[in-house]
Amino acid sequence: MLALHKLKIKFFQDFINSGGELSFTMWNKPYTLREGTAIVVGLLVTGGLLQVTIGPLEWGIFAWPANIITLFLFVLALIIVYALRKRSYFCRFMSTMQAAIPAIAAAAILTLLMGLTKQVAEGKSPVDPLGLTKMLNFWPFILVYLWMTAIVGEVTFNQIAHFSWRRLPTLTSHVGLFIILTCGTLGSADMLRVKMFCEQGQVEWRGLDAFSAVHHLPVAIQLDKFTIDEYPPKLMLIDKMGLPLPKGKPENILLDKNVKSGQLLDYKIEVLKRIDNAMPVMLSKMVGKMPGGMMSNIRMDSLGQARNKDGYIASDATGTACALYVKVTIGVNANGSSDSGLIKGQQHTVTGWITCGSYLFPYQSLKLIDGSRLVMPNREPRRFASLVDIYTKDGKNIHTEIEVNKPFTINGWKIYQLSYNEQMGKWSNLSIFELVTDPWMPVVYVGIFMLLFGAVGMFLTASRKKEVKL
Repeated sequence: MLALHKLKIKFFQDFINSGGELSFTMWNKPYTLREGTAIVVGLLVTGGLLQVTIGPLEWGIFAWPANIITLFLFVLALIIVYALRKRSYFCRFMSTMQAAIPAIAAAAILTLLMGLTKQVAEGKSPVDPLGLTKMLNFWPFILVYLWMTAIVGEVTFNQIAHFSWRRLPTLTSHVGLFIILTCGTLGSADMLRVKMFCEQGQVEWRGLDAFSAVHHLPVAIQLDKFTIDEYPPKLMLIDKMGLPLPKGKPENILLDKNVKSGQLLDYKIEVLKRIDNAMPVMLSKMVGKMPGGMMSNIRMDSLGQARNKDGYIASDATGTACALYVKVTIGVNANGSSDSGLIKGQQHTVTGWITCGSYLFPYQSLKLIDGSRLVMPNREPRRFASLVDIYTKDGKNIHTEIEVNKPFTINGWKIYQLSYNEQMGKWSNLSIFELVTDPWMPVVYVGIFMLLFGAVGMFLTASRKKEVKL
């Protein structure tokens, strides 16, 4: 209490000695990190108010030529700010470390937050009330990056005005970073990303963007053939509710070509017959008698599958799937894996067909005595690709294969294999491609190259200085 009383006395003494006015250390020249931090906080607050009042920023308003005009005006504003350095202390402050460090720190934190937050796809609204799930349209994020870009620009102009070959690597890095920040953001408005749905044998030149708007493209695609490589079939157990067993840690048997048997819990499973391209016998008889024009209307329902008493046969017709004739021995497994561990008198054997099915016929499982079922899940794709013919307005005709993660580039467009008709699986007659064009990307690549070149140059310069000191 005595110490607090002394502090009160000292406070009023200082107040009287100052003539009744209290002085604060903020905004006294020279500015420090506190002023730099205050500017960043002000930008965050302003951004939050803009986010609440007008909503997220839509970059589409900067589509060509608005983006190049905006870039020109921004660079012009930075030049004017640099020209006012002698008259304005704030303009000089923009190129100092005290201004840069808080801006870089805030940008890094917001970028980290974006990385930790699941971002929604383009064309969708944020799922959270603040807008953090769409960070690139989040006003506080935009204003902080704008401030940091302005600082980089002012530092760059200062280095140009006081050019020296010794500082060339640093200048190159700053110019590259400025190009990345400006062209990467403003240029995104000109990026077009569309989906193209191509049916086999038909030429398609229309694409749908994220807002389902139709775009007539300068690139046309004709699907010749869709191919898919699948992983080997798997066997697993499910309970009466359809949940995989054991609960919480499901097990399965991967049936490579040489695998003839396996163990799932207390069940020994033996593959007696395997047909990789199989069709129900009942359905094959119908297909054989059906005119070609009616083949596309053929489907076997669950009732038809249940009446398919003759099993499966190999077929080269479309719509086949892997089918297995299996023997399941059920008992108490004493040692966990071997057949010898099954106690005699408590064994029971079940045989039957199982298949994952296809778009022509449903799956078939094998019911066991405890109510569980042995099933074959749908086979997972290992690789899928499309043989296509690509046509352009300038007369190009290219026959190529487009594979997942291996896009094809033509006339500034990148064509990605995106998906297919998953219901038809390997018999799909539809390929879904994603076509992307970004006219500003070459400029961004130049900025990235300059940034890397400058970083290497600064590293070599620092190493040379260390050698001289030694």
